[in-house]
Amino acid sequence: MPARAAANSGQTTAVYRVYNHGLHVVDATADYTLTELGYGIRTTLHAGGLMSWFMRMDIQSMAQGHFDHYWVQPVSYESTGFSRGKHRSIVLHYADNMPHVVTLDPKESDREAVPETQLGHAMDTLSAMALLLENVRQTGKCDGNAQVFDGLRLSAMTSHGPFKADVPGSFGQKFKGPALRCDFVGQQEAGFIKDSSHLEVMKAPHPGAAWFQDIPGVGLTAVRVEFEHPKLGQMTAVLDHVPAVQP
Repeated sequence: MPARAAANSGQTTAVYRVYNHGLHVVDATADYTLTELGYGIRTTLHAGGLMSWFMRMDIQSMAQGHFDHYWVQPVSYESTGFSRGKHRSIVLHYADNMPHVVTLDPKESDREAVPETQLGHAMDTLSAMALLLENVRQTGKCDGNAQVFDGLRLSAMTSHGPFKADVPGSFGQKFKGPALRCDFVGQQEAGFIKDSSHLEVMKAPHPGAAWFQDIPGVGLTAVRVEFEHPKLGQMTAVLDHVPAVQP
């Protein structure tokens, strides 16, 4: 049975624990539906573990779009919630093969604006996630390039693979053993903080990897994701339990 039929008879809900410097810092939930007609994704991020005692974070993001010959045609993206000491909201709509910022609150006047000429065929972060997962499931490959725009920053993303590899066992990894690993690199190209002392770090390429396993009744699923955050360092997300699939 094709992976799509096994995994997308309904909405899939996957819960991840995110670690930084050995500490459980974030709880992340991804609700997603992938069909031949398109995709819908909603993610929620909350401060987790001991960090929830010291830091407030509550962010919900949503994206919708269509698949077109192993590519995506995003329709809309929205991210809202409390982060970095403020309530924040970003809304993107897509037209003419590019994202348009409908809402950006608060505006970040200390950040350079991304030139509209660089936004052609750019997609949001969740659409990029949908593209990677769909291609791995349908083609068995994760080679590709994408321009990713979150409303503030524009980054170039490149992915390669997959490669056969065992899932690392650190951070209480529950899904172990053989997996397909996709390697990726993200590099910010525009939308930098003006006069930032961290400019060289922000401009540098930041590598990461995602391990996929075929979970019965769910299909190929990311069971672990590692990536280098330009400010926070190494981040690791591990799948907490078998995802739920609603009919």
